[in-house]
Amino acid sequence: MTRQIALFSMLPALALHAQGDCPYAEYDRFDTLVETHAVPFGANTPVLGGPAQTLFMDVYEPGGDTTAHRPVVVITYGGSFIAGSRADVAPLCRTFARLGYVAVAPDYRTGFFLPNEFTTSLAVMRGDHDMRACVRYLRRSVAEMGDPYRIDTARIVQGGISAGAISAIHATYLDKSIEVPPILYGDTADLGGIEGNSGNPGYSSAVAACFSFSGAIGDTSWIETGDVPLCSLHEVGDEVVPYGTQEVNVFGIPTGLIASGSHDIHLRMDHVGVQNCFLSYPGADHVGYLNYDEENAVDLVVQFCSRVVCGEPVGCGTLYASVPDHADPERIELAPNPADIFTTIRSDRPGTFVLMDQQGRILREVEVGPGADRISTSDLASGLYFVRSMGSSKVSGKLLVVH
Repeated sequence: MTRQIALFSMLPALALHAQGDCPYAEYDRFDTLVETHAVPFGANTPVLGGPAQTLFMDVYEPGGDTTAHRPVVVITYGGSFIAGSRADVAPLCRTFARLGYVAVAPDYRTGFFLPNEFTTSLAVMRGDHDMRACVRYLRRSVAEMGDPYRIDTARIVQGGISAGAISAIHATYLDKSIEVPPILYGDTADLGGIEGNSGNPGYSSAVAACFSFSGAIGDTSWIETGDVPLCSLHEVGDEVVPYGTQEVNVFGIPTGLIASGSHDIHLRMDHVGVQNCFLSYPGADHVGYLNYDEENAVDLVVQFCSRVVCGEPVGCGTLYASVPDHADPERIELAPNPADIFTTIRSDRPGTFVLMDQQGRILREVEVGPGADRISTSDLASGLYFVRSMGSSKVSGKLLVVH
């Protein structure tokens, strides 16, 4: 498959490989895949406490591959640390498996919490610790379990989308006890320090590189000379995960937590000499480019990862997408959000909308015409829900209900 870079010019900065030099840049090398789902890799206390929650991962391998030691890519889903599932990143995992990687989609602990500085910091650390446990498990599988996935532990790359990207960035660059957010100082010992208590102690959680679809970091000073490379994509006006440095809002709720998004992360990397590649999109959406420019966005990350695992320079600097007007995604607005008694739906495209729970069950159906229409939430339990249009043109949004 030939991928064309249509919306931006990055080829001079991140030239494609000669096809025989690095096979991990060649699309669809493998027609068949081997998928192993729900492999337990660790356990830890869930969001609301109680018995330990078992953490699972899905593993995607290229079918018919005879390579003895294959690179690994760990990909973590998004969902504001409240929702999401491994299946959300299955298509991306399959893309990498067809390239010859062992692709892994791990769990991390999610669940409803009222956002503030402490609870949001704790959610980030849960994601960080669970990703580290997954990487440690991969190394343990080589040392103690007969290397069932035939992996090269020196070539593990981790990344994610939104909250998954935040978890990956922290698991990669938060590597000193002094860097633990001050609000968690009193809980550091119980949390297991930097590495956490999610399983597989004694093995390294270090990776060769990281990639981020609209992620952020608690403090850019954690990034230092000698750190591993990062590839990021982000929209300038992202109102969910900040593009620069500002207070984090979760579903419109100010948390008091300050974080730095991709723009400021890459400024820091340029300053301290860490190889990096950053694609900046215009607009005010959150990972909207995975809707209207998915092919190019994924291609940038694929090329970055292939250079990492082939031992080649990966720096491309900062790239700016120029997106045609007609590529702007259709929007849905939900207000108030969080909601108590009701929310109002406004959409660029009138039609039928449904409200679903985290299991995909339809709880409400409403016709939205020109203007706006209300949908009742008074009898719903507090938590995260999804609003989605019906029909061929899908428009969706997340709704937090708080009573």
